[in-house]
Amino acid sequence: MYVKAYQRPKSFYGQFDRKPGDHVTTHYCPGCGHGNLHKYIAEAIDDFGLQDRTVFVNPVGCSVFAYYYLDVGNIQVPHGRAPAVATSVKRSLPDSIVISYQGDGDLAAIGGNEIMHAANRGENITVFFVNNAIYGMTGGQMAPTTLIGQKTITSPQGRSVEREGFPLRVSEMLATLEGPTYIERVALFDNKSRMKARKAVRKALQNQIEGRGFSLVEILSPCPTGWGMQPGETCNWIEERLTKFFPLGVLKDESATREGWTRYREVVPADQIPSILELPEENQQDNLQEFAQPEVPACYRNPQIKIAGFGGQGLLFLGKLLAETGMRSGYHVSWIPSYGRRCAEALPIARSIFRPNRSARHWYLIHRF
Repeated sequence: MYVKAYQRPKSFYGQFDRKPGDHVTTHYCPGCGHGNLHKYIAEAIDDFGLQDRTVFVNPVGCSVFAYYYLDVGNIQVPHGRAPAVATSVKRSLPDSIVISYQGDGDLAAIGGNEIMHAANRGENITVFFVNNAIYGMTGGQMAPTTLIGQKTITSPQGRSVEREGFPLRVSEMLATLEGPTYIERVALFDNKSRMKARKAVRKALQNQIEGRGFSLVEILSPCPTGWGMQPGETCNWIEERLTKFFPLGVLKDESATREGWTRYREVVPADQIPSILELPEENQQDNLQEFAQPEVPACYRNPQIKIAGFGGQGLLFLGKLLAETGMRSGYHVSWIPSYGRRCAEALPIARSIFRPNRSARHWYLIHRF
């Protein structure tokens, strides 16, 4: 006799201390699909034992709030740039599991070039593409995936082919490339579709674990607030309208045959760098100092600096200055500016933090308003 207990995944925070306000409940709108998808990802991370290896990369939009909930490494990036940052993380830390989590307004619009080339290169990353056919976080504007006739605040008469062109079928476009290994479109409108989405999430992560290359799962997700509907109505709308233009199913799958390929070179020892660069022998010892990592005193290993100012340009410059200073002082740093909404109406607070990332075993400089 045994008892099977159902509980929150370990990689999902028990209390959301990063979230402002209530730290017990999520910020999701009732009926939002992000909560379902976060759960499936967290369950897969737990089942595969990936928590200490996972780096979650998310850009601007509703996807940005994943760092409230998932207890893994996290990097917030500028609008549309998640595939580029995910590529750099995976190549520099090939044993990590890198997840790019993006909405349709992000991936299909400003990030279209980034996702196209990451897929074409066959990067060994996993992309979860949340398609709700609208810009959800910023007020419900028309997105590249908005359906013909669908009304938004920037297309009050409905999207038309003459004015805005056709919606983009991103998964179909990426499936024509040689690089991707696995591309599937799923949806979140009933229990059966949700279980298929859960299965696709696991397969996409399994491909990365096995080094099989680029995987993307597109998820048709409800957005009750952006669509101006009740949660139950959104599920019907996905099934009756959204899936007609974005049909569900596997668009490409070479998981069983593709072994993937690596692009990661071995780390070159510092003492070999001068000879590789063909530097004069008499200057080699001096040049080695350029590549040596200086010893950082213990009292300076975890600095946290806050800077406040108006406008932003001075803060941006100071963030770059701190990043440069950190590198020259022996830290591994990244400078990641993040712009909040209505920046001109509020007091921007720039936080520049050198801190360890558990999963990546790396140091990141976070600079955000």
